[in-house]
Amino acid sequence: MVYALNLYDIIHGEEATYRQYVKLATQQLKGIDAKPICSGTNPIRSLKGNARQHMLVMQFGDEKDFDLFMHRLEEQNLHMLRESSTENYIWTLFDNWDLKKWAVNHK
Repeated sequence: MVYALNLYDIIHGEEATYRQYVKLATQQLKGIDAKPICSGTNPIRSLKGNARQHMLVMQFGDEKDFDLFMHRLEEQNLHMLRESSTENYIWTLFDNWDLKKWAVNHK
């Protein structure tokens, strides 16, 4: 299992473009072991660094599922919708981490 963390801002006036991207990108998830875990907007607190107004965490079965999703987005030329409607984008991929197990077993 891997997690994709997305932090970003939607460009003012491009909300409809981003909405279209989300609808079309979601269709590309069919048959892939992937699902949205959580999303958020309007940060309650700004910690260090530049705050992004939106966040999304996606879960993928493995890195191959993530790569397949990326390939489908590229095939459908959907990256341009995201790129033209968002800015300050951070997208990174993480391995699953059992924090509780790690904390208990770490000496």
